[in-house]
Amino acid sequence: MRQIDIRDDDDDTTSWLKVSVPFLLCGLFLAFVWLFLPAEQWLLLFGMMVAYIVPPLGRETIIPVCILLGIPWWLAAFTLAFLDFVGGLFMAWNFPLVIRIPYAGPWISRFMEAGRTFLDRRPWLERLYFVGLIAFVALPFDGSGSIVASVVGRMLGMAKTEVLACITIGGIIGSFAIALGIDYVVNLIPPGAGLWVSLAVLFLIGAALLVTYRSYSRRPDAGA
Repeated sequence: MRQIDIRDDDDDTTSWLKVSVPFLLCGLFLAFVWLFLPAEQWLLLFGMMVAYIVPPLGRETIIPVCILLGIPWWLAAFTLAFLDFVGGLFMAWNFPLVIRIPYAGPWISRFMEAGRTFLDRRPWLERLYFVGLIAFVALPFDGSGSIVASVVGRMLGMAKTEVLACITIGGIIGSFAIALGIDYVVNLIPPGAGLWVSLAVLFLIGAALLVTYRSYSRRPDAGA
């Protein structure tokens, strides 16, 4: 797979429509959800969307909180998958603009370095670039998400439509898998256990998964 330097990707033109459409899609989504979601849960969902966009919180944190606070599991999963799609769409259309923004540019550059490190440690991602990028988005890797996935995909020489497809598919798989698992675990907790017991159970499960992943990622042959 041919790798490219996405800093040289200056052929794209950025218009106000390309910049505004992703934000308009988010606005339409929030307006639609407002029609059937109580105001308290709508505000919670909006806050979780903002928290998902701003690092370091990921779907493995946002989805359990949403479910425990009463948001339907399918809505929490769809919301985060939708944000992955919108983020990928924005990056596909506006990457030359983003890389020139004073504060966002250096931030993206750090992600580019992280992406190169990720590729060096996991050559299978280059060999199976399409499936590998889907797995990168779906699984809770360090720094995974639509922004870094866009950078990694472009570094691999993938077309914008391919990168966006990988981000969308990976976001759907990752979000719904986590939401279904958390919903199943929550249903196993006795109804009278209370919120703090539920949080403790989910914390233990999350800690176990994190330790397992960290142990694997530190193995010398991990990703080889």
